Amino acid sequence: MQMLKKRGLIIFWLFLILNCYFIYTGQHLQQTITKAVLVPILLFYIFLNARKNYYKNSKSFIFSAFICAWFGDIFLVNKGDTFFLLGMLAFACAHILFAITFYRIHKLRILKSQEAFIAAIILVVAFYELYNFITPGLGNFKIPVIIYMLVISTMAIMAVNLLSSGVRKASAMMFFIPGALLFIVSDALLALQIFMFSDIDLLGISVMLSYGYALSLFADGFTKLLKG
Repeated sequence: MQMLKKRGLIIFWLFLILNCYFIYTGQHLQQTITKAVLVPILLFYIFLNARKNYYKNSKSFIFSAFICAWFGDIFLVNKGDTFFLLGMLAFACAHILFAITFYRIHKLRILKSQEAFIAAIILVVAFYELYNFITPGLGNFKIPVIIYMLVISTMAIMAVNLLSSGVRKASAMMFFIPGALLFIVSDALLALQIFMFSDIDLLGISVMLSYGYALSLFADGFTKLLKG
């Protein structure tokens, strides 16, 4: 446990690199196993470093968000539309919980959150272009994809809103905003892989690297928050 407490992020990255290697070499079983342990490693890392009875309610949201992400990982290692929808739902729940956590840390005030407003405009334009590009391959997933885009945009906006907090501005710039951006990049690449370019295997590695980096940034940021 002490190893996870002190070196949790390093252990996480070792398994993430192994996972990318197994994706590259087409070893599905090893890929599934290494992916399944990624989020639990971060959960233990956060839990072992968090102060007891500190940010108690927010801690519950954070742990629940990572657990939802873990369920998303488990669902998405399986093939089929049903598992893909379940994976989307799990990750949507994770991003809703992350958004709630960011809001609890620093509430959104429309007149004082210019950064969040600018982020919202950029995200609307970016997701509009992405949606139009992948529309031919979406089939029955058009509505779920739109809903998911709205959810992850809300999470990113709440992360950017932390810039208007003097206390949490540094954490936002170092961990939460880059992490939110990487989540968006990862999901955009996943959408391209599933709906447009399923024959490009290297996209899978790019998805995992950006997703893993996002997870590690969030875990690092929340760990520092919960340490006090």
